[in-house]
Formats: sequence, C-alpha cells, structure tokens
Amino acid sequence: MISLPTRRLLRDWKNLSRYNTQYSERANVLYHLKPQDSNLHVWHLVLYDPGTSVEIYGKLFIGTEDEPAIILRCLTPNEVYPTNRSVSLTHLNCILLDRGLVPFLQQVWGLFFAKDRGDSDMTDYDRSRLTFAWNRIINRDFKRFFPELVGNLAPGDYQMVKAHYQSSSGTHFGEPSAHENQVSHACTTNSLIACDGGYHAGNPLLKRTSDAGTSEMEHTEHRRKRARK
Repeated sequence: MISLPTRRLLRDWKNLSRYNTQYSERANVLYHLKPQDSNLHVWHLVLYDPGTSVEIYGKLFIGTEDEPAIILRCLTPNEVYPTNRSVSLTHLNCILLDRGLVPFLQQVWGLFFAKDRGDSDMTDYDRSRLTFAWNRIINRDFKRFFPELVGNLAPGDYQMVKAHYQSSSGTHFGEPSAHENQVSHACTTNSLIACDGGYHAGNPLLKRTSDAGTSEMEHTEHRRKRARK
C-alpha cells in the first residue's frame, strides 16, 4: 500500500510534469524527475542551469514517514559533490513534507547552481559539454529515463569523456559493466558523505551494518519486500 507522503510526492511530480510540458525550450525547465519503475522511493533527477547549460544527473532515495531519509547520489562530474558517492540531504526533508516537491527541488538545484563556482578550472562551455556528453555516454539510466533529453553528441565528445573518466577514476575506459556495478546501488549508505550529523547518530537507518557491503537501508528494503509477500 502506498503511503500518504508517497502519494503526495507522486501527485506533485505529475503536476510538475504537466507544468514542464508547457515549455518547448529546454532552457526554461530547471529540473526533470522520474520515479524508478519498481521502487517509488528511488527517483531519477536531472538538474539544468540555463545560464551555463550545465546538466547534473543523479538518483534520490526518499524514505517514508517512519524512515525519513533523503539520500542523493550524483552521477555527473561536478564541483559540489564527488561522483558516485551518497550524500545525505535529510535536513531538507522538512521542506519536502511541509512545502512540497517543487520547493524541495529548488533547494537541491541551489546546492549546485546558486553560487558562482569561480574556483573551477573549466569554463562554462567545457563544463556544459562534459556533463552533456558524460550523461549520454556513461549513464545508461539517463538515456532510459530521459529519452526526450538525449539529443546528439558532437565530434570529440567520446575522447573528452574518456580522458576525464581515466583522470578521475584511474580505470580503463570502455568497461561499462564495471561502471554499472558502481552505480547499481545508487541509493545505499555504504559510502555516505556530507551526512546530517545528529540525524545520522540517532537514526539506525543511516548506520552501517556489520555485514560488509550491505547497508541498513538495504536490509529495510528486503524486510519491506518480504512483508508484501
């Protein structure tokens, strides 16, 4: 049975989707959001900055009333959070519950784009080109959930993504299966960073278990599935 917060989230998402269809130009749409097919607690999110044309793709885990965790995993290189690391945004849960989805997304968008990243070594053009190409070459789920955003790559994009991938990860490019394994559990707490300290200390949902590689969040999901059976 779908909980009341999840119903409200779905309602807000449908309203946002209808609102976005009013715009023919993508520059007018700051965020795109779609739920995971098999799990309404996992959401695929694209944030877009019309000023720089930089695009950030990530996954959100949004918990329940009893387990009010919000975890973000960025899957696009950016200057705010490391790629493919889980970050707690649970401090924004009150905004999501009290004010709704759009004010919450505005807060998340602001984390990446509200401040000028003057210390970046890349120009806005280079960042825009890298994020665009990265999402379409590296992130398979991006193309699956947002086919309307895919567009066309430019000559040299593959080489640019390959160079950035190798310099940042030290792994061989052209091994999509290895990368897919890294992001397959995008909303677990195994590598949680930037956590809300007090919440993390007091809530077992965000504590690691003694079973290496398995988070309490995963255990909770397994228990929920067994209960449904």
